[in-house]
Amino acid sequence: MTRLMVSLLTASLLITASALHAADMAGDTRSMEVLADDLKFQNGVGLFKLRMYDKALETFNEYLEIYYNGTHRHEAYRNIAEIYFNRMEYLKAIEHYRALYEEFSNTESGIEAYYNIGICNIKMGYDQRAAEIFTEIIERHHDSAYRMQAELQLDVLKILHE
Repeated sequence: MTRLMVSLLTASLLITASALHAADMAGDTRSMEVLADDLKFQNGVGLFKLRMYDKALETFNEYLEIYYNGTHRHEAYRNIAEIYFNRMEYLKAIEHYRALYEEFSNTESGIEAYYNIGICNIKMGYDQRAAEIFTEIIERHHDSAYRMQAELQLDVLKILHE
């Protein structure tokens, strides 16, 4: 299994290097930047899929530091938060969900992140904080798919506290 992971990672790095070289040879600076953005993010995704979560965290965090206007920023934040959520490190998950929400608050990804902050609060036993978040989603994001999810979570919280 380890040999397979090393082989896949090596292949990924070779593809990255050759793709960057090809873009450089074409002389198109913009396409090279986009390609570098995509490849850095895809390296993190590959590590994530291989369940090499520490390396994936490192790669996604590097991506966020390097690509301030990267096309995959919302996905990088989400993947980082998901790793922490699955590790039950809810405060770290909240930190990254919040960064995602602050940067993309008017998108469905941002609203999903805010909803997930509410879920993290439930997991930590802060039902009142979660209820406030879900109420805010209902009031401020009428047309979001997460509005209905927030309503369901509020209903569940009410039932649990009766």
